[in-house]
Amino acid sequence: MNTRADAFAGTANWAFVVISIAVLWYGFQIVFFSIYSMWMQTPKVVSNPGLIDDFAYGSTPAAVRWTLATFAIYTGLLLATARALHGIGLGQLVGSISAAWREFWRVSLYLSPIYALLIVPSLLEPEAEQQFSVAEWLLLLPAILPLLFIQISAEELVFRGYLQSHIAALTQNPIIWMGVPSFLFGLIHYDPLTVPYSAWAYVVWATCLGLVCADLTARSGTLGPAFAVHFINNIGALVILAADDWLYGAALFVWPMYGLAWVPWIPFEALLLFTVWLSARLAIRR
Repeated sequence: MNTRADAFAGTANWAFVVISIAVLWYGFQIVFFSIYSMWMQTPKVVSNPGLIDDFAYGSTPAAVRWTLATFAIYTGLLLATARALHGIGLGQLVGSISAAWREFWRVSLYLSPIYALLIVPSLLEPEAEQQFSVAEWLLLLPAILPLLFIQISAEELVFRGYLQSHIAALTQNPIIWMGVPSFLFGLIHYDPLTVPYSAWAYVVWATCLGLVCADLTARSGTLGPAFAVHFINNIGALVILAADDWLYGAALFVWPMYGLAWVPWIPFEALLLFTVWLSARLAIRR
């Protein structure tokens, strides 16, 4: 991890950590709601207010595309903040681009069969509802997959590329430089509209996923493995088989939740994350 922390040598500061989080949080709100307010006043939306609900729930392919695209706001704010506070750019946040690219594809190759083994049987269950024909769905992918990468890369750049490396320059304690960004990553997945026990269970799961990505980033020195874990996970959850509570409009199959709270299968989820982490470790040979 020291190599990644070197980019912040001389500029690392706990105050900058707080400032960067504030810029990302409030900056996103300002930019997003400014665009959102203008969009709501367009003739298309005024004449068809149902589009607002489509966007809120991500229930159509267009809504999914626009939701994923909004994560570019985070990337833009982060790059501006990192340049202003530390004089560093995208290369330092990602690590060696060539190495990250190789590791991304290698880890993706290792993880794809695991997720296929887990997801395909669920597609055969009677509860799974097919939204599109395979041909229609394949036509959606050229637009959805790049935008999905924008979404996952924004989160990885913020939590692993910036916060983890920045905090590692401030303390050598891995519980802090891995744990704090991972917990913050978990917190952004908190859903206040669901029951508390379910919402916090999902925070715990997302925190554990963050720890997997944090460890892989520290071991590899690049964001390539974390990109792969996050990307393959979200393809499974948003593009192939999605729950019908949010951002399911581009998925080939939808799993109906019947308005019930998300109740994690703790042993299954723990085993999945352990398998993903171990497979990615094997892929990068570290």
